[in-house]
Amino acid sequence: MITVLADDLTGAAEMAGVAMRYGLRVAFGIESIPDVESDVRIVATDSRSVTEEEAFAQHLRLTQDALASPGWLFKKTDSVLRGHVLAELDALLQATGKSSVLLQPANPSVGRCICDGKYWVGESLLHETGFSTDPDFPAKSSSVKDLLLHRSPQFAANKEWNVSTAFTQNGICIPDATSVEDLGKALAEISSDTLLAGSAAFFEQVLIHKAGVKEQTNIVRPAIHSDFLMICGSTHPQGRRFVEQIRETGCPVHYFPQSLLEENEPDGEIDSWSAKMVNEWNESRKMVLSISNERVSFPQSSSVLGLRMSKVIQNILNQCDVQELLIEGGATAYSVMKFLEWNTLIPVQELAPGVVRMQVSHCPSLFLTIKPGSYLWPNGLGGVES
Repeated sequence: MITVLADDLTGAAEMAGVAMRYGLRVAFGIESIPDVESDVRIVATDSRSVTEEEAFAQHLRLTQDALASPGWLFKKTDSVLRGHVLAELDALLQATGKSSVLLQPANPSVGRCICDGKYWVGESLLHETGFSTDPDFPAKSSSVKDLLLHRSPQFAANKEWNVSTAFTQNGICIPDATSVEDLGKALAEISSDTLLAGSAAFFEQVLIHKAGVKEQTNIVRPAIHSDFLMICGSTHPQGRRFVEQIRETGCPVHYFPQSLLEENEPDGEIDSWSAKMVNEWNESRKMVLSISNERVSFPQSSSVLGLRMSKVIQNILNQCDVQELLIEGGATAYSVMKFLEWNTLIPVQELAPGVVRMQVSHCPSLFLTIKPGSYLWPNGLGGVES
């Protein structure tokens, strides 16, 4: 059994897609180890949005829970090392007693490479790309060592960390990788005392070289129902274009009324608007909901608006026989799943890389598909040709 700990929802879903590609049975949990028979258990957290100490404590608890069952661990990290990666690795090292880490965040197949200890995105160094202005974890350097240490400054200061591009029995190795073949080469040097961590692309090579799996070509892919409720929670331009394209097919598209975009929501407004959406969905059997086309800003607006959308979705699901819920945007999907207490899901289909369809465990007739905002929906979904 393999247990994967991820620091965000869409990254966790991407890992589920990789495992299913190789015919492995996957269980998916939110901040808890899924109690479902499987080959791969994937746990999604939201640890990028908390402090270093909270990320450490969360990963320490989850690692200890995972160790109650036989198998091995993989720590999923962001491909450009956003988040409190060092703090989370420290938690896994302390819980497992291991002394070394083979960390490979690169994904050369999409141009994300490490050369001479520096991270490249295509032809540009990381700090010269849009990642330099990331609102939470800006890339001010392209050195993978600096990125790792600077994003967890408290844990970096706790002890002397040996971080290098060469494998060592007592430290963190981040080897160069400019090709897919490079991802697997470093695995020849690891020992039983080595913790494995990194990107979904590296996880795929770990499955091939360590677990000996082979990609499946005869996977049965269940049909997606033509009735759906889609939530567009991303502000990515690509998502906005899709909304306009799907509107042109005749699918109803609705945004929050102005009253739900204010800091103080009028009493009963969510229930009132939800009732209108219930009637609309029952008539059309498909619908797209989004918060707004414009930027909305008031104190804690992101979490407040996310909670309001979660309540609307709950009202619709309680009164409509929705079988396909599609959510764009990892933060939105995480908020909805936490609010609805969907702690365990069963991934059933990888629609496209990073786009995964899952069965809600306590409601087998309901399927949830999640997609990062920057990714495309599969061609033909909702009548839209990519």
